[in-house]
Amino acid sequence: MRICPLLGIISYMKENFEESLLSVNEALGKAEVADTDEKKNNIVDEIEYLTRYFVDEGTWSGETARTVFLLQKEKHELMGELHKKIQEIEEGKEISGFTEGEPRAVEWNKAGHRAMVVLPSGKRVSATVGELVTDGEWGLKYTLSKDVPLDIKKRFIIAEARRKILALADEQIIETERVKKTTREGGETSPSYRAIYEDEKTETRDGVIAEKIIETFFEKNILDHGLKMRLERVDRQRDVDEKIDFIFHLPRHQRGVGVDASDEREDIGIQLTVSNDPKLLKHKAKKIEEAKETFDGKRGEVDDIVLVTLPLKHMQEKIVSWKNEEMLPGGPMKKWEASKQEQIFRGVLQKLCPDKEITGMWESVLGEIPDDDGAAKNLRSRGEEDEGGKENLQKFENKYGKWSISTRKLK
Repeated sequence: MRICPLLGIISYMKENFEESLLSVNEALGKAEVADTDEKKNNIVDEIEYLTRYFVDEGTWSGETARTVFLLQKEKHELMGELHKKIQEIEEGKEISGFTEGEPRAVEWNKAGHRAMVVLPSGKRVSATVGELVTDGEWGLKYTLSKDVPLDIKKRFIIAEARRKILALADEQIIETERVKKTTREGGETSPSYRAIYEDEKTETRDGVIAEKIIETFFEKNILDHGLKMRLERVDRQRDVDEKIDFIFHLPRHQRGVGVDASDEREDIGIQLTVSNDPKLLKHKAKKIEEAKETFDGKRGEVDDIVLVTLPLKHMQEKIVSWKNEEMLPGGPMKKWEASKQEQIFRGVLQKLCPDKEITGMWESVLGEIPDDDGAAKNLRSRGEEDEGGKENLQKFENKYGKWSISTRKLK
């Protein structure tokens, strides 16, 4: 299992100071092997020079420069800790994640071949690999015992590191962009990034929580049930500039009944909203269209961007209920009944995949496909409809509110 993609998160930032962060990485690498005080002091002076340079250029304040470089140092150290933990896994040791939250021991039930999480009450409950990998988003800090299979521990610790590094990269982007003056906005600092900066202090926005619920829900099921898709998280810059909350990498479907999907993939950017306000939806749709127009066709990162409206009623109540009941593995989604989870599943995918394919995937999630008869593997045509699934979705929309999705292919 490779960890090289994590390096991209460490060094990636906006173009105007990407080079500086690479220089800091180089200096930090030198610091690790420095064997004299003189060498270490020279490295400190090198980083201080970079700080003064950006202050003198008027790009950042001194406080911003120091904050950005300290966050870079933290990312660098985390990568070192990750390599150490990988080595400990190879040596058969227990392993803890990077989450700072509720500590939970994870044991391995050899007879049942499954992980068991020890709750604060002492009760043991089973947890899937997908739950172990995603529960850090909800503040659960797992320590996996020696008996947990090596490949599960590696997948777990790499996912934990990636989540932590992406969060640090987001801090760098927000810290930099919120104080930068732009001619596009009349010389004022960015209102979008300033708003994010303030919201990050509270972490209570419904939109942020809904995004976390959807991301962890799909990541868990993709991993646990081998769904033919991949979810990619994006940084704050893409959220603000491109209006993308996350990306689905899907098979590119071919037309015609019984024709399998090609090996090509379709990359769809998703923008989520929990509001049904027509004015707000119109505004968001307009912003997405504007973002599409800025693409020059060379990025090749997404084929389309869609706006998905999620009427997640009682979301906060479900979270409180989950927290009051020992925070079971799987996050707050555990408090929604299966029918509501199906509504969420279908609502997000309804314009991205054929109806029968969605039904096959959902049956796989529920464990209703007893054998490998191809029901979940064979991808159907977009033109073929699943009347039972459509009727089921209609019932949910009548009860909980209508889902909406708008899409236009990029040129």
